[in-house]
This record gives sequence, structure tokens and C-alpha cells, in this order.
Amino acid sequence: MKRKREVRHMEGKGAVVFLPREDGRFNWMLEELMFAPPAVWMAEALRAEGFEKFLVVCHDDDRQAAQACFPEGTGYVTTGATDARERLAEFLSGLTGRVAVVTQPVYLNAAAAAYLADDGAALPRGESCGVFRVDSAALKDALDAGADFDAVLREKGEAFGQPYGQFLGIQPLSRGMDWLSAQSFAHHDGVSALNRALTTGRGVIVVDPANTYVGPQVTVGDGTVLLPGTILRGKTVIGRHCEIGPNSMVRDCTIGDGVTVNASQLNESRVDDGVKIGPFAYIRPNCHVGANVKVGDFVELKNSDIGAGTKISHLTYVGDSDVGQRVNFGCGTVTVNYDGATKFRTTIGDDAFIGCNTNLVAPVKVGDGAYTAAGSTITNEVPADSLAIARSVQVVKKQWAAKRRKSRK
Repeated sequence: MKRKREVRHMEGKGAVVFLPREDGRFNWMLEELMFAPPAVWMAEALRAEGFEKFLVVCHDDDRQAAQACFPEGTGYVTTGATDARERLAEFLSGLTGRVAVVTQPVYLNAAAAAYLADDGAALPRGESCGVFRVDSAALKDALDAGADFDAVLREKGEAFGQPYGQFLGIQPLSRGMDWLSAQSFAHHDGVSALNRALTTGRGVIVVDPANTYVGPQVTVGDGTVLLPGTILRGKTVIGRHCEIGPNSMVRDCTIGDGVTVNASQLNESRVDDGVKIGPFAYIRPNCHVGANVKVGDFVELKNSDIGAGTKISHLTYVGDSDVGQRVNFGCGTVTVNYDGATKFRTTIGDDAFIGCNTNLVAPVKVGDGAYTAAGSTITNEVPADSLAIARSVQVVKKQWAAKRRKSRK
């Protein structure tokens, strides 16, 4: 079971979000806050409480940034558009019950989303945050009758208030302390969300929450341990019974079950079950690391497919490569993939053995079960089950060193 948040499916729930520009600049909800804009934190929190439909009103120049924050199927209306009222009415007609309306930049978390989703409970009272809950049918009828939108919100809507000195899930956004407070809340919410849906099992074990950072779209499996200094961001999915950290960053990756990531960085890649990574490994985008692979210290992978059971234990660069199963890479191996103008691929078959300090000059192929001798620079294909030796013949000059020392006296 994935520990993130249990999504409640409540048919017809929706939210209208206004992202007006302020002083000609981006809305604060589109600026990055703990790995993701506040709009993403809000959208994920609302979705978890059953808000499945969104309508976003924003400046045309902000459309692309907004689309990256809200789920697929969200509707977008340009601020000040002549058909804005009609588009809003059309959106409201597809909803049941009350709609959430966000008119000002805020950080909004799961607690606030739960308030907004519970039609039977009153919203907190206090200073207005620009967030409302209003009956969707009543709002549509008033707009159809030509009423002013803001006036309808004030008259028929229920404002989400912020009691002085309390945080109930909403923090207005602006420069200075408000933004710093929102960062602190996001840090806490990202970690605490991991076990919010916990009903059985161990849940996710966060050894040091103060030094663990989790983005709003991250999912972590049951029984996984997050050690201090772990950073999980983007749409990362971590499997069950993994150990991540210490001091590891995983961004936009899918990680299988039983994986260990120790003091390493992983980006935009897929890692299958049972893989051991690190310490000090670097996995760059577009890699697939097969089951039970070892990626050891000071190993870098880039745009490569690594077959199951392969061992890349230390001090190796594998870039633009297709590597088979159960391959052994000796220390210091380099796939030489770039000639200054074009990137080329290296292909290594199953059960190959790559000797220490081998340079594989792409494009090149090493066949199944083939060996390369230590210190070789391989420029031509190595057939299956063959040994390639590409190094100078050793010459021994007896007593050379003794004669040299004698000549220097």
C-alpha cells in the first residue's frame, strides 16, 4: 500500500482558482515553494479530499505555468475574457454541492482542504484569506442573473477565516515572513502526508523529519525508511521496504521495492526491485536500472539501460549504453560516447566481463559472455565469448632503474 494520501471520491466537487498578476509579475502561487509551486500543493490537497474538477482563471502568459500545476482536464479562462462569465457558469453546472473558490494567493494544505470538503461543518472564522465555499447552483443562478461575482461570494459564500496567531491550513502569500512561514508549513506537510492514510502496516519511517524534505506529488511505499538528508521531489514514486539516504536526492523517479539509495542523486529514471545504489552515485535522466543491479561509489549513469544482476561497483561512467544482464564492470571503466559533435551508443551483451580501466569507444559492441582485458581501449566489436586485448605489450628493461640511480650520483 502506498503511503501518501487517501483520495476521497465525491462526485461533482470542484474548485475555482484565480491567479491574477500582481504588479505585472507572476502570481505567488506559481512561484516554487519547497520543490513545487503553492498551486501544486493546493491542487494535491484538494484532490485528496475529492475535488476532481478545477477551473483556473489566469493571465495568458501564465497559462503554461498554471497547466504544470493542475491535473489533466482542468479548464482555463483568460483573465478579463469576454466569455469568462459563461465559462464559469458552464463549469458550475457540472458540479454538485458547494464549490471552493480561491481568489487570493495562499498556501493551502490538507487540513484546509478537509474543512472545504466537509459541507456539514462550518469554516474557521477570522481574517479573510480570500478563500470561500459557496453553493455551486446558487452561484450559477446569481451569475446567470447578472450579479457581480465578488458580491455573490460575500453574500452567499462562506469565507475561510484565519484566527489571529493560528494556522488552520491556509497561509496568505506575500513577500517576507508569510513566504517563510509557508515554506515551513510545506516542509512539515510533505513529511506528515506520508502516513496520513495509514491504517495497517509499518507505514513510512522518517528517522529525522526536520532533515527530510518531500514534495507534494511524491508517493512512498509501506515499510520504507527515509534517513536524514533525504530529498524527494517531483512525481517520484518510492516502492515498499526501501532505504533512502542519508543525504540522497531523488527527483521524478520510479523506484521499485527493496531498493537502497545511499548518499546518491537520481533523476528522471526507473530503478527496479532490489537495486543497491551508492554511496556517491549519480544517475542522470533516462536510465533504466534492472532488478538487483549494484551501482556503487563514484559511478555515473546517463541515458542507459542496465540489465538485471549487473554489477557496476565503483569509479565507472556508463553513458548512452545498452547493457545486458549479469555484466561485471571493472573499476575505472568508461564508455567513450562523445566525439565532440555526436553522441554514440555502446552495447554490451549478457554475462560480459569488462576489465578494469577499459575504454569502450562508441559506437561499439561487446558480445554475450565476452571479456575485455584490463587497460584496454576497445574500438571494434568483441564477438561473443571472446577476449579482447587492446594495450601495448609490456617491455621489461632489467636493471634500468639501478643504472639510472647510479648515473645521477
